[in-house]
Amino acid sequence: MKILLTTDWWTPAVNGVVRSVTLLRRELMARGHDVKVLTLSSTSHSYEEDGVIYLGSLSADRVYPGARVRFAAWNRWMKALTDWRPDIIHSQCEFSTFLPAWRLARRCGCPLVHTYHTVYEDYTRYVFPSERYGRAAVKELTRLFSGRCDAIIAPTGKVTGLLEEYRVNCPVYTVPTGIDLGAFHPAPAADKQALRRTLGLPEQDTILVAVGRLAAEKNHGELLRLLAREPADQRPLLLFVGDGPVRAQLEQQAADLGLVDRVMFAGMVPPSEVVRYYQAGDAFVCASQSETQGLTYFEALACGLPTLVRADPCLDGVVENGVNGWQWKDGAEFHQALAAFCAGGTREALSAGALATAERFSAEHFADQVLKVYQETLDRRNSVPGGLPASVPAAASGVGFFLCLWLGVWAWRKGLLTDLGALQSWVAGLGIWAAAAFVAFQAIQVVVPVLPGGLGCLAGVILFGPWYGFAYNYVGICAGSLAAFGVARYCGRPLLERMFPRKLLVKYDRWMGHKSFSKWFALAIFLPVAPDDFLCYLAGTTSMRWDQFTFIILTCKPFAIAAYSTGLTVAMNAILRLI
Repeated sequence: MKILLTTDWWTPAVNGVVRSVTLLRRELMARGHDVKVLTLSSTSHSYEEDGVIYLGSLSADRVYPGARVRFAAWNRWMKALTDWRPDIIHSQCEFSTFLPAWRLARRCGCPLVHTYHTVYEDYTRYVFPSERYGRAAVKELTRLFSGRCDAIIAPTGKVTGLLEEYRVNCPVYTVPTGIDLGAFHPAPAADKQALRRTLGLPEQDTILVAVGRLAAEKNHGELLRLLAREPADQRPLLLFVGDGPVRAQLEQQAADLGLVDRVMFAGMVPPSEVVRYYQAGDAFVCASQSETQGLTYFEALACGLPTLVRADPCLDGVVENGVNGWQWKDGAEFHQALAAFCAGGTREALSAGALATAERFSAEHFADQVLKVYQETLDRRNSVPGGLPASVPAAASGVGFFLCLWLGVWAWRKGLLTDLGALQSWVAGLGIWAAAAFVAFQAIQVVVPVLPGGLGCLAGVILFGPWYGFAYNYVGICAGSLAAFGVARYCGRPLLERMFPRKLLVKYDRWMGHKSFSKWFALAIFLPVAPDDFLCYLAGTTSMRWDQFTFIILTCKPFAIAAYSTGLTVAMNAILRLI
């Protein structure tokens, strides 16, 4: 399988996204898959090296430390990747590399899977002064890009629940990111003191290890406050491994709390060296509630470290109280857990529990689960829910066209198409059944497009007169529009890929990305110029609510129907006069 991974973050940056993508790439390639990576260059120049395409970028440190944004044009790489023809594209970030991933997926006709690594609600402080508006913006952004994905991978159940709350429009899979169990493992007990001496750590102290970026959202300050409340003669040593924008603030806080001799900052450590700090510690601590992957938790468990961590939904089924550590909700619970741990007697059992838990998060299992998502996404692209082949809608449209053609020939032979009076008399003779059949036809015509919608509007006026014709057209088209919206909401994007030309999808997808879709949709339905049937299907794959869609259809359709009916009737009468 040809797989393209796209990410805004790549080595030498160190964070959860980089660890996840590099590990996935390694495991996919080990299974024989052809894997390429599209990421951002550390300079303004674009180039390719060892299967990784680097797009020129500029620093975005003012937005978020270490972040970069795409700068250079990428048409050359688009052509190269299009010629390569990936079977699936797996996006890892929502910004600079997501748009190229989406456009390439549309051009190649392959599925786009996305991993939602970051709970952006915890990071809006970097962009929005208002927390409320920041969260609203995050919801809208998430809905926007999810409408362009075929599937989303959530690293934890916490993220899955958040995406469900956002009402994203594609399937969501929970797949915890794995770790390399070969790289993370306990050190022999006999070597622990020597390891501490090498790292400059006290040999006899109980050491609590906190690994990760020193940033506000990680809530490291709470660990310092909790440590300060411990009796001075019983305080363990708190070791921060990592660096970040709040390090100076944390150092000052430690000094203010009288913890200078009980807190150490190891600074930025090479990724290959992080395991040594885990091995030198006695327990892992974390106060963050912004985690989506929890890789540091898994790494600590793999090194046999019990965990004393702030309770968080992402840890459900990971940290079990008294088995491999404790989750605490407040200061009282933290002190109870620390006292139970320091009391001794259970450390070996907790360490064994940690190692057993880590086995569930191996790199191999991670890659297998991701490949399963890929395969299900590919299968879904070839069928719609219920096992219905995706070619059925096109076949139904063809059958409907030939049925209309047959009815036209039949009506011609009966003289109904050459004598308008005879046609109207024949329809009047059918009574209410003629109206019911016409309304049903107009509804079906929206769901399974057979003839241009304007011809149906014209037929209604000719057969039933201007007022009844308008009413029957309105009822039928509105009913069909609601049905089309429901079908798209159930079947998703794969159905649209089969029913409508790719150029049409790309065109309107591009417009959706620059406008408020609901307002733009209402205007398009009101004016008789856009492909309304297609737009109803497209709306079904967005986050638009049922009540919002229904209101727009019921209030905006009358003008378009009247315009079609009146305009085409005038045009037909003019043609008949000329003839």
